[in-house]
Order: sequence, then structure tokens, then C-alpha cells
Amino acid sequence: MNVAIAGAGIAGTYLARLLQEKGINPDLFDGMEHETTCRCRSCGWGAPVGIGNYLAKAGLLFDDYLMTPMVSMNFVGLVSKTPLCTINKPRLLRDLASGLPLQKQSLGIKDADAYDIIVDATGISRAFLPPCRSDLVLPTVQHRVFVESLCGEPLEAGVYGNRIPGLGYLWIFPLGQGQYHIGVGGIRLDQHESIMEQFYEEHAPRFTFTPICSCRGIIRVASPYYSAPLYASRTRENGTPQRIIGVGEAIGTVSPFTGEGIIYSLECARLLADSFPDEKRYASKVLARFGWMKRERETLDYLLSKGRATGPRLRDRWRFFRNAQRSGIDLPMIEAFRRMGSLSRWVENP
Repeated sequence: MNVAIAGAGIAGTYLARLLQEKGINPDLFDGMEHETTCRCRSCGWGAPVGIGNYLAKAGLLFDDYLMTPMVSMNFVGLVSKTPLCTINKPRLLRDLASGLPLQKQSLGIKDADAYDIIVDATGISRAFLPPCRSDLVLPTVQHRVFVESLCGEPLEAGVYGNRIPGLGYLWIFPLGQGQYHIGVGGIRLDQHESIMEQFYEEHAPRFTFTPICSCRGIIRVASPYYSAPLYASRTRENGTPQRIIGVGEAIGTVSPFTGEGIIYSLECARLLADSFPDEKRYASKVLARFGWMKRERETLDYLLSKGRATGPRLRDRWRFFRNAQRSGIDLPMIEAFRRMGSLSRWVENP
């Protein structure tokens, strides 16, 4: 059984390592060169500390990638303790790929005919799978900046949905040594840079911001259910069938509310490795494990349509609260209904 993995991001490289442990040696392809300093797409590098369990399965130590714990975070004025942290994503990708047969080129259709199974781990491009049933994407802009405090207090980690005219949020993630990722993401948003400039101007009396680099990106927030098909088949030139199986962001394993996807991509890769090569069993597991993403997506669809006039429903507020719980963020329910809901203007001002 010849296996190729197209895409050497978090999901693709982690899957390759897990498959090797099962005696399956896939060929890993990635010809994507992001024109960023870190060679990654726009990403805050945030993850729950529980990511350490996944790294251990790949023989990696969590402490080698920990940049800064986000012990507390500001959610539109409500400060809560969190189990979140920032990790060195470029180093993690490099170490996950270490020792793997990585070919630094994209897998073309002609070369793909040599493989019985192709795993599509190409993220937003979804190079081998058919189009999603109903796609939904969130454009982002992120700056890496050096921040110097003028008031004696550090810039705190935070997520602010009330700054976005629509569905989205602004995030502040500390990277250590005075550096931060500050970014903006929003569905159908085209005012990223002006929102960032407004943020800097408002905080200028207390902090100086020195730019290091910036990048743009697109995050798929469709959910696995609406990213179907999760697998497909095609006929090769010699008339034999070939199976295509999606993993990670290619099949929408990103929280529609928060855009968080690192740990969910790792989990998705684990589900595929455990089920491999039974794509039907795998798809069933993915839809069950990430069923909550379908409900979050349905809330976004509602707010993008009927919610503009009526505001969020009780079920939508509950989903925001459950999202915080899922991430280990301990918010009082009533406050969470109001604050977490400020991912959109409709929830902040119902």
C-alpha cells in the first residue's frame, strides 16, 4: 500500500509520524513556501497546555516548545484564568518533520498516480478533495510586534470581539521577551489594518509597538460536517481506484468561534491514524468528535443572516459558554453569555 501525504503542516507531519509507528511509511510532500518570517501562515500560536499529551506520542517534550503560559486572559473586560499558552509553532513543525521522507515540492496529479492512498493535508487549499459542501472562511491579518510598557504593567493576553464590525475578534498573544502576536480576523471583513491601527493608537499612551513582521491568512471555519466530503475516490490512468482522505483544516477541524485549530488538527490526525486505512470509520469518528463545531457553524450562519435583526438566541449564547469550557476557561455562566458572545456586535449589544 503506497501512501502519500500532501501537506507538511501540523496535521500532515503528525499523521506521518503516527503512521510510521504503525509500520506504514508515507511519502510527505510540501512545496508551499509562505512568504513570512516564520514560514507559517497567520496563526497566533496559541494552544491549550494539553497539547503536551499529543507531543509525547510523537516523542517530543512540551517544554521544548512552550513560549509563554497565558495564565490569565482578558475577554472583553472579564479576566479569567486559562490553561492556554503560546508554542513555538515553526520549531514544532520542523521537529515533527525531522526524520520523515519530506519532499519539498507539491504533489502533482501525475505523480499522485503512483499512490494507492493520498491524504489531503493541504489546509485551506484542499488540493485533492472536492469542494466543501458549504465552505466558510475567516480572513486574518497578524502583526508580530515588540511591546515596551510605559506604565509599568505588561500588555495582557486577550480576545476582543467587540472591536470587530461583524463576526470576528482581535487577539493579543504573548510570545515572550517582549514580543506579541496581535491580529484581527473577521468573516466578510475588509478593515483589518484600520482596526489594528486604531488598537495601536488607543494603547499608545501606555505602550510602544515596534513592528517585526506581518502576514495575512485565511482560516477555514466551516466545521467538518459542512466540509464534507471528508474522503473521495478517483480513477488513475491505469484504471485502478485511488482513495483520497482529508485531515486537519482541509476538512475544517478548526473552531468556528475562535479559529483555534492546532490541537484539533493533532486530534484529527490521531483519529485517522487509529482508523487507517478505513476512511468511512474515520469520517464517522471525526463527525462525532467534532459535532460541536457543526453547532458553532450553525450559530455563525444564523448571525450572518437572521441574527442581524434579532440578535443571538439562548442556544447561541450557550454555545459560546461551552466553547470557553471546552478550552478550559473558567468563566461565570452569566458573564460568559454576555462577554463570550461579544465575538459579534449582536451579542454585545442585544
